[in-house]
Amino acid sequence: MQSFVEAAPDAIVIVDSRGTIVTVNALASEMFKYSEDALIGSSVEMLVPSGVRPRHHVDRDAYVRNPRTRMMGAGRNLHGRRKSGEEFPVQISLAPYAGEFVISIIRDITAQRAAEELTQASLREKEALLREIHHRVKNNLQVTSSLLRLQASSIDDEKVKEMFAETQHRIRSMALVHEKLYQSTNLSQIDFTEYARTLGELLFRSFAVDSKLIALRVDGPPIHLSIETAVPCGLIVNEALSNALKHAFPNGRHGTVTVHLGSDQRDVWLVISDDGIGLPSSINLETIDSLGLQLIRGLVQQIDGRLEVLRSPGTQLRIVFAVEGNAHA
Repeated sequence: MQSFVEAAPDAIVIVDSRGTIVTVNALASEMFKYSEDALIGSSVEMLVPSGVRPRHHVDRDAYVRNPRTRMMGAGRNLHGRRKSGEEFPVQISLAPYAGEFVISIIRDITAQRAAEELTQASLREKEALLREIHHRVKNNLQVTSSLLRLQASSIDDEKVKEMFAETQHRIRSMALVHEKLYQSTNLSQIDFTEYARTLGELLFRSFAVDSKLIALRVDGPPIHLSIETAVPCGLIVNEALSNALKHAFPNGRHGTVTVHLGSDQRDVWLVISDDGIGLPSSINLETIDSLGLQLIRGLVQQIDGRLEVLRSPGTQLRIVFAVEGNAHA
């Protein structure tokens, strides 16, 4: 047994049911800076930081009652204590032996813990940088939107002013993606359902919509999208909602604009619909080529999606695209 203990690549301490050390190897003596004679016959608690000795005593007794091979202190940061009082992080495996003994296999993980802390510090630094990038992009887009608004204020042609306003809305929809990512704990993905709700509320305010006449409904579970997918999807929602607010409810007509999101393991679907007057029957849905629909079709192609334009009554746009990481056959 002693030859096996000495050949082990880690420190080994064997104790009896009372916690008395009965065997150690040379690596254990070196790790804890005690001689073998000083360790054998002593309580194993001498190798444990004083602050956790009462708990260690309780845990040791519990292990004796239910001995099995396992890691010690799963989920906790364990530390050993050297003769000098220095504490250091350890990883310990426990195994019963000969009915009344416990074998502790101990590994000093100081270097591993230092590497983990260095990695975490690097990740925090990169996260802070990425958050700052999102913040600056959002600010730059907002400045661009403000410049367009100022420029539009000096224009008398209502059609041109409307074009400026539409461009502002598109820029704001992109800025909102970066704002949501900046505020999120996950800088790689955005909750698009919540995003669509916020964007819809912004557009309703921009169009000065009377909420007593036209209601906004956004439903569906949280759908998380990367920025590469969220930006085009945000522009799609912006175009569809803007068109509905401009054309679907003339002359004080009541109604509801709905954004619905859903997903399964394969696809995500985004449905924007209204119960307004709908498209004229003279318009062929296959050939309609308004600027807004051209933009929507281009954005759907960008996310490798499929687009359907339906009369429901009113108007419904249904976009289906693959869950990120999957591809349509």
